[in-house]
Amino acid sequence: MTGLDRGRRHLRLALRGVWSGALGAGLLLLCSPGAITASIPATAIAGQVVVDTLPGPMEVRPPSGGSGRTNADGEQVSSEAAPGHASGVPIETEAPPEQGRAAAYARRYGISQGLALQIIDTALREGLDPELGFRLVRVESVFRANARGPAGALGLTQLMPSTARALDRSLRTEAEILDPANNLRTGFRYLRTLIERYGGDVRLGVLAYNRGETAVNRALRAGRDPENGYSSKVLGSAPNQYTGSGLLRR
Repeated sequence: MTGLDRGRRHLRLALRGVWSGALGAGLLLLCSPGAITASIPATAIAGQVVVDTLPGPMEVRPPSGGSGRTNADGEQVSSEAAPGHASGVPIETEAPPEQGRAAAYARRYGISQGLALQIIDTALREGLDPELGFRLVRVESVFRANARGPAGALGLTQLMPSTARALDRSLRTEAEILDPANNLRTGFRYLRTLIERYGGDVRLGVLAYNRGETAVNRALRAGRDPENGYSSKVLGSAPNQYTGSGLLRR
């Protein structure tokens, strides 16, 4: 063996020793993950640390003071979390605007919130200002669904049976006219029609609701004011006087 061959052999043995040492060190590092994370910058670890440091939905933490657990992916989650809400904190929802208005009217007039909401909903469907609707019902029946007037008027809005049937031919019996839903719908529709008939004049519409169109028209033709005191009961006086248009766009 020449000197050149011996030199090449020694070189191969030296390289093999270096390779074996490097391989052994690599296996040792693989068995010790902590050594890797300790020696490599956090931002260089493949994906995981970068993902864990992102804010928002990617990061799930238990609620303050609560117990937590780890899922199959190693993420910290709350053991008290409500279904569909990772934080476990109840989601607050705002009540619809009509609910708040109904509660206010119920307190003002001392009635149930259910009746207040029914008056609001019916008035809105019939294109009548709910404020005017409440004032009308207060004067007519004091919010008593079974109210009966001395002349035969019925229900919350004190409809005469002949007027109710003229407006809605399906109302054949007194029980049907007394039904709060039917009574409010028909009474509010009638008041809206009268206000429109008098060119948007709320006062004349309210007077016609009480006195009848014939009496109001007769007074107007004679140049007299048809006022009999009823409109002030419904519309009120300063500072609580009703000043709205009475009508809403449907």
